[in-house]
Amino acid sequence: MALAADAASARHGARAASKPLGLASWAYLLSAPAFLLTAATIVAPLIIVAVASLTNYKFGRPTMKFVGLDNYAQLFADPDFWNALRNSATYSAIVVPVSVLLAFVLAALVKSRTRSKRFYEIVFFLPVASTLTAMSIVWSYILNGRIGPIADLTEAIGLGRPDFFSDPRLALLGLSIIGIWQLLGFNFILFLAGFTTIPKEVEEAAALDGIDRFWDRARYVFLPMLAPTTFVVVLLSLIQTFQVFDTIAVLTNGGPNGATDVLLYKIQRDSFVSLKVGYGSALTVVFLILLGLFAIAQGLASRKREG
Repeated sequence: MALAADAASARHGARAASKPLGLASWAYLLSAPAFLLTAATIVAPLIIVAVASLTNYKFGRPTMKFVGLDNYAQLFADPDFWNALRNSATYSAIVVPVSVLLAFVLAALVKSRTRSKRFYEIVFFLPVASTLTAMSIVWSYILNGRIGPIADLTEAIGLGRPDFFSDPRLALLGLSIIGIWQLLGFNFILFLAGFTTIPKEVEEAAALDGIDRFWDRARYVFLPMLAPTTFVVVLLSLIQTFQVFDTIAVLTNGGPNGATDVLLYKIQRDSFVSLKVGYGSALTVVFLILLGLFAIAQGLASRKREG
């Protein structure tokens, strides 16, 4: 009897071993490479940055010491940090509303076109696809106070020759002009996609009710119907403007007198120029928290839109 029971148990184990994997097991197996790649390229660096922010490590130093929250205390007491945060907020406050409003108006004007619609899509999207570093050099000529065409125009109408990248009062405005130009096409495409969700019957009903002027339709029809899209566009624009770096690195290096020093450029300067990895990591953590809050708000807005 014992021998028969052992044989039956062996046969049962063999059948269990030869049983094919279930759907859940295959799902885990096939997603493992992507999970491991994500962990190695995203999660692990984030953990390393968070740990480094709690140390006094500097590049080239053979040792480091755990300092707890000292880097964060130093950060919040650093006037340069608050200046960079204020400049980032000011830059966003200029670029986001102007680029969103212009993109909305342009999309409203272009949406009904047939033959030329594709042409406008390509033209307005070109700044998004172009290399911003190279285009910054072109903008440095356009906004130059001595030889630039903008200075020639302002002088012709009696406003003098403003030098955007030498005057601390105008430097951030000059960068904002470039930011609006670069972000406009991206927002324009998003609004065009949003306009496709508005039924034609709604516009026809509005026309029958006497809402046939462009600005009236924009106010009473387009804006209410595109409120979720507008909210997402604003949040995406906020995220992109807080990540401005290229134009500052090429044109101003944070100057003049810190007038264009923003968070991302300060992180680069403290981490890779001053070599203060611990302090730069603390800045990075704060920067990522800000972007994370924007991303969470965007996710909530998208969920509300789908609901």
